[in-house]
Amino acid sequence: MVRTRASSPIKTLKKKSGCGCGPFGIILGIVIFLMFGRYLSFWGFEYLDILHYLRPKMTFEETMKLINPLPAKGYTYPSPSEIARSRTIDCSLVYSFEGLGRENPLCLNMFKTDSADIAQALSNGSHDRIVLYGERSVFDGPTSSQGDKNFINNLYNTVKFMDLIAIPKFLDAYGLKDVSYVKTSKPYPYLYFRISNADEADQICHYGSTEEKVQGCARGYSVAIIPIAAVGPQMSNARPILRKYDDKRFSYLTHYPADCYTNETFAHETSHLLNAAGESELGERTIPKWFNEQIAGFFGIYGAELACGKGTVVMQKNPKETDVPKALAVFNADFAPADLSHEYPSDNTCRQAMLTAWYAYISSGDLKERFTNFFRKQRATTPLITDDTVFAKFLMNIDPSSGQLLISKGCSL
Repeated sequence: MVRTRASSPIKTLKKKSGCGCGPFGIILGIVIFLMFGRYLSFWGFEYLDILHYLRPKMTFEETMKLINPLPAKGYTYPSPSEIARSRTIDCSLVYSFEGLGRENPLCLNMFKTDSADIAQALSNGSHDRIVLYGERSVFDGPTSSQGDKNFINNLYNTVKFMDLIAIPKFLDAYGLKDVSYVKTSKPYPYLYFRISNADEADQICHYGSTEEKVQGCARGYSVAIIPIAAVGPQMSNARPILRKYDDKRFSYLTHYPADCYTNETFAHETSHLLNAAGESELGERTIPKWFNEQIAGFFGIYGAELACGKGTVVMQKNPKETDVPKALAVFNADFAPADLSHEYPSDNTCRQAMLTAWYAYISSGDLKERFTNFFRKQRATTPLITDDTVFAKFLMNIDPSSGQLLISKGCSL
């Protein structure tokens, strides 16, 4: 017989109000809110970033120290060659952009003059441009810059620093001894830089549908337009580099010494010229545009450190890091690398993989040695890498370990 046991009436349990998660839930909610606020702060919405308000405010003196140039380093300028010192040229032969006038230039050997002589010559004539030629470069600049009383002095110092210090270091980084490979310039080999205002630069450089004016660009392998803002001592420059696949940021600060007369713009545009140095022999584009842009984006940072000296580029949040360009290369050696300039191949995983492989190669040893070796080997063995398959094979030749990544991302070998 089955016995049944009487049971007491079932009691209905009332659900308590609230989440029931206790202190842990509250802490988790606070953390999520803080993270969300930091994310919005990155896009310019700081009003929800509690950490922004808790951060100690910088004093005016601290802000000015951070923004203004570092103390002068006292760079040692090498002596120009006897040929450069004695050179006299007719500036009607010097390269000139079609559509950008140069009717009566003040034409001077930069080693036979100084800023005082230039100012005096301008006061005695009706010159519309200043053309200063040196060892390996020609600078074509305006006679004044609105609001800059020291423009002539800054222009002269910039031209001298670029010709004798910055450009030789840039050439060395690319494994180039000099600019004798430039075959099209007259009356001697040189890199040509025109200093222009925004309207002039945009007239030559503008392309695409963007409404923003383009301030500078490179043409071929020996000609570039540089904005007037690049002339003279440079204020600090900083921007976070965002790697989209994991939202990690690389935050750096470029803090120029007061007597370093170059910047990321000069390094970026000169990089374009040196990337394409092989064009002088072949007469056609030697590297793809998207790769040219990404190298220039990297070299804008790396080149500033090369020209101005170690410690010019520092990490904002990791001051112990002493080799920031290499740290950036390591950061971009993970697929997919961050976008450092326009023309990023966002819709092509093979090209993203090739960029990754390039960063992995230059960061796997001594950065300067690897960077130089890449371009020396490319010019010597595979001068034309505009075809994706040819480029991928070249990357595999210099670094066999890159093959698996390239194949897995759709590259044809």
